[in-house]
This record gives sequence, C-alpha cells and structure tokens, in this order.
Amino acid sequence: MKDISRRDFLKYLGAGAAGLVVNPKLAVGLPDPKLLHSTVVQCYHSNATTGSAINQSVVQVMMDASIKALTGINDVGEAWKSLFPGITASSVISIKVNCFTELPTHPAFANCIAGGLTQMMFGGTPFNPYQVIVWDLTDAHLTGNGGYTINYNTPDQLRCFGSDHSGVGYDTVSLNVNGVTSHPSRILSQLSNYVIDAAVLKTHSMATVTLNLKNHYGSVNNPGSIHGSGDCDPEIPSLNQQIRDVLNPTGRVKIYIIDGLFGLYSGGPGGLPNCNPKKLVMSLDPVAGDAQGQIAINVERQAHGLGTISAPHIITASQAPYNLGTTDINLIEINNPQAIEENDGSVRAALGVAPNPFRNGTTITLTPTVNNYAYLDLIDAAGRIRDKIFAGPLAAGTHRIDYHCPKRFAAGTYFIRLYINNRMTTRKVSILKQED
Repeated sequence: MKDISRRDFLKYLGAGAAGLVVNPKLAVGLPDPKLLHSTVVQCYHSNATTGSAINQSVVQVMMDASIKALTGINDVGEAWKSLFPGITASSVISIKVNCFTELPTHPAFANCIAGGLTQMMFGGTPFNPYQVIVWDLTDAHLTGNGGYTINYNTPDQLRCFGSDHSGVGYDTVSLNVNGVTSHPSRILSQLSNYVIDAAVLKTHSMATVTLNLKNHYGSVNNPGSIHGSGDCDPEIPSLNQQIRDVLNPTGRVKIYIIDGLFGLYSGGPGGLPNCNPKKLVMSLDPVAGDAQGQIAINVERQAHGLGTISAPHIITASQAPYNLGTTDINLIEINNPQAIEENDGSVRAALGVAPNPFRNGTTITLTPTVNNYAYLDLIDAAGRIRDKIFAGPLAAGTHRIDYHCPKRFAAGTYFIRLYINNRMTTRKVSILKQED
C-alpha cells in the first residue's frame, strides 16, 4: 500500500459529469485596471430541457446551486437575502425579462428565480410571491412571445405585467442616453426596491449580442431611438450608466442572470432558437456576465462552423466613463449539480473513507485500475469545492491519504470527490463538530 502526503496545488480546469469546477480567472477583454476580476457562475445540466420543453424542477436545482455558489451561502433563502441589504417582508423585487422576439426569458426560468426568492424567511414566514413582479416593455410582449400570464393584483401570487399596463407607465425623470432623452419604466424607478436582470442568450444584428446590458432597452419608453446608427455602442453602456447613477445610486439592480437553456447563435434577435446550451449564467457584474454569455454564444458558433464575435459595447461598458464592470472573469462552472451521489459502480476507481463520520481528520483510500492523473476534493452539498486534497499522477493500485481538515468547517454533510481517467466517483461523508 502506497502512502501519499497531502500537497498544495494550483487551481485546475476540470471536467466531469457532475459537481463544480473553479477555473482560473479568464481575461476576455481589456478591463479597467482599477477593477478586480468578477465571479461568474455558469451552470449546465444535461436534463434541463427535453426536446423543446423545459424541466422546471431541474432548472430550480440549477438556480439554487448557482446562487449558493455565487454567494458562498449554503442556504438558498439566506443566499438570496444577502443580495438585498435592508430587505423586509414588504419589499418588492422585480425580475426584468426579455420577451421582444421568439426567444424569450422563459416563464419556467423566471419562476425558478421566484422559487429561490420565496425561500427567504421573515419571522418564520416565506417571502410572499406577490412581492415579486415579472415585467417587460408591454403586456403584449409578455403574453405573446413570452408566454406569460398577466397578473396585476391577485393576492399571494407572482405578479406579471408590462410597463404599458394601466396604472403603470413611465417616470417623468429623464435619462440622457448618449444625447437621447429616455424615461424609465415606473416598475424600475418607483415600484421596485430591488431589480433582477434576467436576460436571454442570443446574437443581435446591430448590437452583436443581446444579454444583460441590452436587456434594459426594454426598461425605457423609447428603445428604438437609442440604437444609434451603428452597433448600439455607446448607447448600451450609456443607458446602463444612467440607470445606475440617476435611478440607482444605492444599487437597485442587484444581480444579472442569463437564460441560456436555449439560444440563438446567429440570426438574432429575431427567429426561433437554434441551439440548446442548457445553461444559466449568473453574476453580480453585468459586464462579466455578458462576457461569459458571449463566450457561450461563441462556443455554439464554433460548433456550427462559424467565426467568433465580439460585441464592442461589452468592452466599452468596462471602460471609463461608464465603468460598469470588468471583462476579467473568475469562472465557477457547475455541471449537473444534483448528480452528487454515491458511486454507481461505473467509475473505474474504488474510493473509501474511514472513519466516517469524522471530526478533524480521516483516511481516504483509493484504488484506480489505470495509471492516470487524479484530482481529489472535499465539496459541500451545493457542489462547491471546500478543500483541494490532492492533485497528481496515481499509478494503478491502492493508495492511502491521511486527510486533516486545514480549517474549521461547519458540522454537516460533505462529499469526497475523485476525478480520474475522465470519470468521477464520490463518497458522502459527515463532519462532526470539530474539537480544539
């Protein structure tokens, strides 16, 4: 039996059928040197869709895993609550969707965002879905392309209506969008305490891509007037800067999420979806989120024999005078998050942990059947890597690693995950309250 000591190692780029992989920060543009890289979560699930149908229960798992990974908080309700400082049970959170053409932010996707919000607890009572508004430019966009049902004031139900709905309309405050005067929806400026930007994944004939930054074209009264004569640059950065600085000095728009369950890698913004990435992208930084969304589009373009694209407005948005974020990404990928489970026998490497449960340490035994490079991690129930135990070559045979927790972890359920020979196996472990 071979003994291997625990060693430190650099972050690695992994791949596998399930779990979470943290990649090194990935530069995709020219960030403002004053800004640090931003975290972006990209979550994929092979069962997110079946044909043209969305499996909402699977997407809910994806949404829950993503918000926990983004915030580092393992309780879904508390993770969402951490984004909204000062939130109360009577606060209103609105979800700005994009229903302009045949590829909308899907109702099932918006419902999963709301499903996370209603896990927030206030005095033992869940957040009331009535305090959540799903909205876009018009009622017709929502009901037509979007497939939503208008609900303006039904108690205890998710609300959904457009800015043109009776009694809503636009604010008198003026936004200067690169010299053009626009007026924001009252849903954005007056009816919402906090806003979630829920965009779609598609190309655009003028703006190159339609993602989170361009989603706010549906937040003002005159989107047709702010396309400019070229590529919507700098109109898109200008609009987002005005929303931030004129309407949003305390950070009303809190999180940016892209519905990438289906996508449009060419021919956008109109037309039916022509790819099925089965992904969602989530970030607190709209520029970083859009940069990763553009990467997802380019992956599809390359798979279909097309060249990559680069939207000028994403780079402009990262630079002065807008400084809306950075294109320097720290990517967290989550793949098939609920597939963290006991080994089904298909992985060609035995994995044992004893003692289990344990407090400060245990012994991990692994027996690969082939010589290969191996990664061994401790992950939590959300799929987030908590400790990197080992990375290095392993010969076929039995190996033993004496593992000692280097820092205090909360008592609870975790998983030891072994990735070797392009296959993965996990063992559920319980960490008891650690002793001094």
